[in-house]
Amino acid sequence: MSDSFPPDEPGGAVPGSRLARRRRWTVVAACSAALLSAGGVYAAQWVRSPAEAAARTRAPKASVITAPVVRQVMRNTMVFRGSFSDGRTVSAAPTDVAVTQPVTQPAAQPSALLVTGVFTRAGRRVGAAKPLVEYDARPVFALPGTFPMYRDLTMGEEGKDVAQLQRALRSLGRPTGSDPSGTFGPGTAAAVKHMYAAMGYAAPLTTSADTGSATEHDTGSAAEQSGSATRALGSAAPSTAGPKATVTLPASEVVFVPSLPARVVSVPVHVGDPVKGPVITLARGDMTLTGFLDPSERGLVSAGAKADILAEAIGTHAAGTVESVGALVTPGTGNDKPSPDNGPADPQTGGAYVPVRIEGRGTWDKRFADQDVRITITAAATSRAVTAVPEAAVTAGADARTTVTVVTASGAQHVVPVTTGVSADGLVQVTPTRGHTLRARDRVVVGT
Repeated sequence: MSDSFPPDEPGGAVPGSRLARRRRWTVVAACSAALLSAGGVYAAQWVRSPAEAAARTRAPKASVITAPVVRQVMRNTMVFRGSFSDGRTVSAAPTDVAVTQPVTQPAAQPSALLVTGVFTRAGRRVGAAKPLVEYDARPVFALPGTFPMYRDLTMGEEGKDVAQLQRALRSLGRPTGSDPSGTFGPGTAAAVKHMYAAMGYAAPLTTSADTGSATEHDTGSAAEQSGSATRALGSAAPSTAGPKATVTLPASEVVFVPSLPARVVSVPVHVGDPVKGPVITLARGDMTLTGFLDPSERGLVSAGAKADILAEAIGTHAAGTVESVGALVTPGTGNDKPSPDNGPADPQTGGAYVPVRIEGRGTWDKRFADQDVRITITAAATSRAVTAVPEAAVTAGADARTTVTVVTASGAQHVVPVTTGVSADGLVQVTPTRGHTLRARDRVVVGT
């Protein structure tokens, strides 16, 4: 008997037959088993036994933080603020105009003096006998000297201001001849005349009564030479013997500065401005630096200590030396007035401070003018190298003993009793008690 198959699917299963359905269910069951197996594996990762959960949440084993024992000179580092100031200054404020030609009739007083030239600016350094500002075509210049120019100097004048002028003239290479020191004679007059000529100006003149036939370079008697010198426009007093013109040095045209070149503090005028006050201000000395030290650190700073100065605003460093350490200043209590020892009355700290004067190595960089700066001073607290540990390594027990805990290379710990000494910059000097040792590079516990 031969097999018979439906004509449309020879040799195959009949659609919808029992065999086809069995095959489909077998495939579905296999896929479901695979999915259930994978889900079980994934879910198993999140299942924890109570013991395992407790182990995972237990705090880790405590560890210690250590630091090395060092042997070095102990040093204190103080960082505080300071400010530069001009210190003492001197200004030129012209009040009248000298004449350069003899006159016989009084001249009319001008309505106002006018600035006719400005040849420098603030921050510059200027030398001796150089025109700085010009008013009514007359120069204002500086000469070296500490005594103030408080009067006009002319023939026959005597005094220490004349002696100062003579020294200044000689420093410029202008000899004063045979004039005695402190006496304005013909040699001094000639030197003044040559100084003005070198600046490009005619020498100022004044007039005096004279009964003789003396000329500008005659000495004559002191009484005859002193005469009646005038300031305003060089006007002459009538005299039966006639006026005699002599060289003078007007107080309105010169300022004496102790050290040259001097720094220009300010030039508050422009060409064409009326002269109503100072036309130029010069620093009598170099800039001064005053630091405002915390009173608690007063004993850590002394004269001669080295200082590092940093102006953060301009990124400029300089080295200096402590010149002096002043007395405690407490603003608002009457001891905060400016003085050479105190410095400014209102320090940036706003509270009590100790003024520290810092001198530079040479001349301060002009960029430091009016700058607020950071001052760092490092001072030795011990004269030799000592054994030291971080302050956090020292512990005190109930029995008042101080100890440090040393950790060996194997991790073992042992306590070393010590006595403490000087503290500086976070370190403290320690000395192990008898029978114990503590060496540099040992490691001590500073925390956990």
